[in-house]
Amino acid sequence: MFSTVLLFREALYGALVIALACSVIGVYVVLRRIVFVGAALAQISSAGIALALWLAGAGLALGGAANPTVVSLLLTLVAVLFFASGTRGRVPPDATIGITYSVAAAVGILLIAKAASGEAHDIFLSGNILGITRRDTLVLLAVTVPVLAIHALFYKELLFVSFDRETARTLGYTVRGWDLLLYLTLGVVIASAMQFAGVMLVFNFLVLPAVTGLLLSHTMRGVFFWSVVSALVAAFVGFSLSVPFDLPSGPAISAVSGVLVMVSWGIRRVLAHG
Repeated sequence: MFSTVLLFREALYGALVIALACSVIGVYVVLRRIVFVGAALAQISSAGIALALWLAGAGLALGGAANPTVVSLLLTLVAVLFFASGTRGRVPPDATIGITYSVAAAVGILLIAKAASGEAHDIFLSGNILGITRRDTLVLLAVTVPVLAIHALFYKELLFVSFDRETARTLGYTVRGWDLLLYLTLGVVIASAMQFAGVMLVFNFLVLPAVTGLLLSHTMRGVFFWSVVSALVAAFVGFSLSVPFDLPSGPAISAVSGVLVMVSWGIRRVLAHG
């Protein structure tokens, strides 16, 4: 079993890097109640991948400018600037997010339906984790390390602005600027992970590990710790089961994440009545 997994160790390393990056950002996504913003950004990122694949199939690719990751990142960053700006007019924020999600999903599906690549549909839905190479993992690390460094360096500021905005404004913090920084790191992580992990797995890593952390800890450092641990465990166990049993890696990892949430909920219940 493990010998089979070792054949795809580069893919496993990539999955672990994605799990690490998303689980840290996901704590903010869950606690700030912007889960649906994360879903919308993931869908926009996937639409960018679909656009790049369609351009390639139509013979309109312009070198690196039509690379799926590049197109995905550009569209995601535009969406990040929009969501972080807070400019919605009379349209409620939830409606704006819903519209963005629906339109991005529809456009992505239409583009992918016309993409020349035979595997484009599968990549669009569930990513291509098994296709991750060492170079891909290094690219993911090149994105993840700076993002984690930013969050470690500005840990107190990001938490303060996220959960006590009025006091932060009173003390002179530029709340919108810190919001933009958080959204930018979220967008960069999502866009980098999307091509390999797909919508479902990225969304899973943004939400379920953070929920596990909230169930297991009463402190913020504990929440981050358990979020990261549960994401890495889910990635390792889910991937290790999917390869020898010929299961889709993304759904297998998501299923393990779900089990960890249920176990954490059970532990929380036992401790509450203990």
